[in-house]
Amino acid sequence: LFSFASLLFLSQAVNAEIKIGQGSLTFNAGIASQYIARGVDQNKDAPSPFVGADFTHPFLNDSNIYIGFWTSASDFNSGAGGQERDYYFGVNKSFGITTLDLGYIIYNYPGLDASAKASNNAEYYAKLTIAPEKQPYTFGLAYYQDDTGGVKNTSNNNRKFDRDYYEVNATYDFGPVQSFVSYGVFDNDTKTTTISLSKELIGVGFTLSYINAEKEDANLSALNKNRDYVTLSAKKVF
Repeated sequence: LFSFASLLFLSQAVNAEIKIGQGSLTFNAGIASQYIARGVDQNKDAPSPFVGADFTHPFLNDSNIYIGFWTSASDFNSGAGGQERDYYFGVNKSFGITTLDLGYIIYNYPGLDASAKASNNAEYYAKLTIAPEKQPYTFGLAYYQDDTGGVKNTSNNNRKFDRDYYEVNATYDFGPVQSFVSYGVFDNDTKTTTISLSKELIGVGFTLSYINAEKEDANLSALNKNRDYVTLSAKKVF
């Protein structure tokens, strides 16, 4: 928390973004009370600091290409050294009130034990967002396709099972706070419902979330039981 506070004060002295040609480079940093991904705790219920960087550049008409990096404390995978590193790139384009985002993301856990190497994985993704003009709400769809050929299950004759992820979501701007609701299914793993309220204070975005996670498959799920979480995160973009 002290490190995050120091970073916030430092960030007030720098520009909100760095211009590189027609593109822009931004950074983000924050901390979450828990790091929950697709309904599964990734850091043993511990507070999880994170940092990231994104470079965006205009591309053709109403399009942008981007590349980014994000890392967080994570103690979910054996031997990962307490860290997750994500690398991603993609392109987004607007068609009136609709925005399409296509990309590729790599999840990396440095120092994994040999038995856990399969935790390093990657996905293609497609996101569709509909934001009617002058309306306080949006609707979205997301699809992530596993790029590792599925996951083996030793208790099922080493058969491979799909690991694709599907999500539907919506937002509503109430003025004082902004809301977010989503329902996602991670094939053969979890079904997750998320309800969040966000508010920006002194340039920092705070998000309070309720997350309900249920097993999608009793044998393959990373959940040992159905769980409910209440999390709080703070994030600064600069």
